[in-house]
Amino acid sequence: MEHVYQRRVHFADTDAAGVVHFSRMLCYAEEAEHDLLTSLGIPLLGDGGWPRVQVSCDYTAPVKAGDTLSVTISPDQLGNSSIRWSFTISCDGTDVARGEMKTVRVDSAGNATKLDESWRTALLA
Repeated sequence: MEHVYQRRVHFADTDAAGVVHFSRMLCYAEEAEHDLLTSLGIPLLGDGGWPRVQVSCDYTAPVKAGDTLSVTISPDQLGNSSIRWSFTISCDGTDVARGEMKTVRVDSAGNATKLDESWRTALLA
């Protein structure tokens, strides 16, 4: 399953050089992940959450305030309690960042918990 999320870059996302700060790109990937999970009816919070346990990102071109980004995200691998996501961020058809992140579903005490079968079905559709 591939999901595309769009958003405009805000001035507050940029650094002193007027370029999006690298950490904001990871926030955009997280926004896309949350948009996908919400669209599938998979809870973000409630009885737990989705902490990141691994993140990598390659940046290939600068992005500035006012640009519109398309974040394409897909669940590449489903573990017992984890999801490995791949994402690509593009601007005007040019890839500006590409990466992966692994999230783990945890309960309210922070313990890894098994992914619900209905979530697996939705994510693999």
